[in-house]
Amino acid sequence: MRKLAVAFLFLLLVSTTLNAQYFGRNKVQWEQFDFKVLKTEHFDIYYYDREADVVNDVGRQAERWYTRLSRTFNHTFNRKPIVLYANSADFQQTTTTPELIGEGTGGFTDPFMNRVVLPLTGDYAENDHVLGHELVHVFQFDIAASISNSRRRFNLEMMPLWIVEGMAEYFSKGRVDPLTSMWIRDAEQHNRLPNLRQLERDPYYFPYRYGQALLAYIGGRFGDDAVVRYFLSAGMVNPEAAFDRALGVPAKQIFLDWQESAHEIYAPIVADRPAEPGSPLIGSKKGSRGNLNVGPAYSPDGKYLAFLSTRAIFDIDLFLADAQTGKVLRRLASTDRNGHFEALRFVDSAGSWSADSRKLAFITFQHGDNYLGIVDVESGKVDTLKVPGIDAITSVAWSPDGHTMVIAGQATGVSDLFLFDTESKEVRRLTNDKYADLQPAFSPDGRTIAFVSDRGAGPEANLEQLYFQGMRISTIEISSGTIKTLPLFTNAKNINPQYGPDGSIYFIANPEGIADIYRYSTDGSLKRVTRVQTGVSGITDMSPALSVAQRTGDIAFSLYENDNYNIYRLSANPPTIAVETAATPASVARAAQLPPLRGTGSTITAYMQNPAEGLLPASTVFQQTAYKPSLHIAYLGPPTVGVGVSSFGTGVGGSVSAYYSDVLGYHNIGVTFQGGGTSGVGTIADQLAGEVFYLNQRHRLNWGIDTTHLPYVTAFTSSGQAPVNLNGQTVLADVIQQTRDIQRYDDVSGVVQYPFSQTRRLEFTGGFEHQALKEETETVVIVNNQIVSDTTDQAPFNFSLSLAHASLAFVGDSSSFGFLSPVRGTRYRYEAAAYSGDLKFQTALADWRKYYFVNPVTFAVRGIYYGRYGTDAENGTLSPLYIGQDTLIHGYDINSIGLDECVSAPGSTSCPVFDRLVGSRVAVGNFEVRVPVVGNKQFGLMSGFVPTEFFAFADAGAAWSKNDSLKIRFERNNATDHIPVTSVGAGLRLLLAYIPLEFYAAKPFQRPTRNWVTGFNIVAGW
Repeated sequence: MRKLAVAFLFLLLVSTTLNAQYFGRNKVQWEQFDFKVLKTEHFDIYYYDREADVVNDVGRQAERWYTRLSRTFNHTFNRKPIVLYANSADFQQTTTTPELIGEGTGGFTDPFMNRVVLPLTGDYAENDHVLGHELVHVFQFDIAASISNSRRRFNLEMMPLWIVEGMAEYFSKGRVDPLTSMWIRDAEQHNRLPNLRQLERDPYYFPYRYGQALLAYIGGRFGDDAVVRYFLSAGMVNPEAAFDRALGVPAKQIFLDWQESAHEIYAPIVADRPAEPGSPLIGSKKGSRGNLNVGPAYSPDGKYLAFLSTRAIFDIDLFLADAQTGKVLRRLASTDRNGHFEALRFVDSAGSWSADSRKLAFITFQHGDNYLGIVDVESGKVDTLKVPGIDAITSVAWSPDGHTMVIAGQATGVSDLFLFDTESKEVRRLTNDKYADLQPAFSPDGRTIAFVSDRGAGPEANLEQLYFQGMRISTIEISSGTIKTLPLFTNAKNINPQYGPDGSIYFIANPEGIADIYRYSTDGSLKRVTRVQTGVSGITDMSPALSVAQRTGDIAFSLYENDNYNIYRLSANPPTIAVETAATPASVARAAQLPPLRGTGSTITAYMQNPAEGLLPASTVFQQTAYKPSLHIAYLGPPTVGVGVSSFGTGVGGSVSAYYSDVLGYHNIGVTFQGGGTSGVGTIADQLAGEVFYLNQRHRLNWGIDTTHLPYVTAFTSSGQAPVNLNGQTVLADVIQQTRDIQRYDDVSGVVQYPFSQTRRLEFTGGFEHQALKEETETVVIVNNQIVSDTTDQAPFNFSLSLAHASLAFVGDSSSFGFLSPVRGTRYRYEAAAYSGDLKFQTALADWRKYYFVNPVTFAVRGIYYGRYGTDAENGTLSPLYIGQDTLIHGYDINSIGLDECVSAPGSTSCPVFDRLVGSRVAVGNFEVRVPVVGNKQFGLMSGFVPTEFFAFADAGAAWSKNDSLKIRFERNNATDHIPVTSVGAGLRLLLAYIPLEFYAAKPFQRPTRNWVTGFNIVAGW
């Protein structure tokens, strides 16, 4: 009966949590969006009123991309949905995916519904790029589906990201891309351009950048139609074979030629620029890759430097450093230290100091909007505040008098400038148009603000034609509102203005294809400050990367080098070189070009340079309708089928699963069935398991209904000989007996979840469950190879149990996960449940876990209590709780306890080694030391493809009942009552093809005849 006890313990434990996530962070719908639908010829665009000023232009951009891409792919499709959010904070609340969305996600396209979901950025050019990128995915997915519907199979799900994402970047940006060329130039300089194996397996080769560059090389050498041919071939065969099939050149040769071409184009550029750009301030460990040290912010007095960094490994945090030595003093803000922060805004933002250098303002994600965080540098105290009327904030700058901030943010779908009075909390709008207004900076006298804008960015660039030729720097007088565009580079980006003490403006520009620092003086002269080999850059080509100390004039900037972002320092008034503002010849700006240097004509270049092609007139008005939910297939699990022969007989089994949702993800239905038919054992219901659920995510309070049916059939067959009476004579017969256990669990439940934040929620479940056990023994008597008797007897202890149940849980999870287990933060679940019906009892659960991270080691602590109370808490019908599972206490698995260990007291038939592991109340405590042996250079003692974690543990636990109390003492050999059990040991966890495997050796102290026990589990660390 031990297996029965364990099975029913599992059922009782899961009965209150089948419809809810035990741990996990929450996606909170802080706001309710009233979506409408804009219908263009090929798209249904879902939007709400906050986006009404730009949605028509988005429709025109989408149709222009359809014209471009349908010709490039030689493919057409019917209507597709585009779900549009007004800003990134709203986008993070989307119900179209259950995944949490970070700031680094600019949009996504799901392959089943072929649905694009993205936020507006406040910048028309960036909106256009992201939309084009995602619509490439729409074409990819639609082509794959159309091919797979025929007799052929297009294996899109196995295609590496460098093809899928690289193609989307190439088709939406083209061959001239200063950001991607910076990455490739850096890799070529350090002899680090990848081969095919590295590109597919090494996570440091970012698939967007390197995939774009390789496909741009293929397009430049063979023509852009060859990129489409390669994509189609890779889906039919494999990426390596597709090179030969589509291009006629082996993969190895393509990569060698690509590397030679990169050397040809970039080596002369690098040789012409100095290797030392300034004094290193914040760097990366030697040999490391992928480190971020970005968003430098110099304090006005030149004493401190604030910056955003991944030096804490798992998140982007805000740090403070000595601005002269670069010594990191402390962490100023992080999500794990402040539970109100869902994230820090880091991609397009940097901090801003108060004039007295005592406080730093930065931007956070909170409650579905961007908030201002203000940290007192000395005390470490952090305050947050919501700026009225502004949902999304990208940049903030403090005025010289300390009473006002200028904010670049979005009240609608476009970005504007606002003045925020820090004392009265009043907001004054400075700009109000469709132009992008970004990265503001106050002049030393506080009368003027310099900012980045796409207004007047070129003679042909205008929003009506949806053509964008770069960013310029403008100034606005606060008193009059007069805007003036500075006469800087007309064919390049000009971003990140920072005033020097004398009123000159430092900024970043890339007229030669490489982002450098320039200085625009008050007399109108323009001079170059740096001449770097890679680029003065943040994470994206629009990220802030420059800061100037307002009183001292010292300069800090982030530089991309050797696959890291490091921060350098220049003293005030560094040497400069005068430059002209005239348009730079294309031959000089070749640093922005991706290899090859001399390529074929490009379809992509042609449509990027011809914005009018496929563009509908600005006067176009699209039809608008209300949103009416209807279900679509959102996921279809691959069906499985199998045939087997066992002691049950011959059987056929399989599984099928499907998930349905409306376009916005408000209404969701999931269906799963698994099982099959086996001759002679039970009914169809005993062979078929299934679950059907409905989840409603329309509001912040999510609710759902679930029905579950779980049968569990086991059988044991034995044979022997025995005398039987046949026609009055005793003969020796062959006797075959098969004992069959059929357990069934049926549940209909409802769940309601109310999240207080991303890390805390309240959860209620209630419903009805039915459990049943039927055991039968079939006895077959055979004499002289003939069946003379075949009888089936039912076991006397068969039972049926019906219970209504309800539970209330408070759940928290602020943990950060490594490769195989949590490594930082806290998890807890406190739950009370009540059961009524054939039995009446209540349960209480407390599960608390804490993770202390001291790089690279994690110290993990866990405490669990679970108990039954009430009238029937000790009823024998209920299976006792069992603490011997390896996920609770290592070394006491039920299958490892043999009869030789059951040394009973005189006159007793009990098995103390097993009995002390069961009861109606249990408590478990665990301590683990976790070391990432194989991982990457940021988190792991060595790099490898199979993440491996070493862990050492100490486990303790106890089980007892109301009438069999716990005796607190450490005894190993002769205890017959309920005492705590303990074990110590060590093991390895491996992540093999996304499957966590655990191997361990444990010394169980309360098993006298067992020294060490080894075990294996398919489970991640707790």
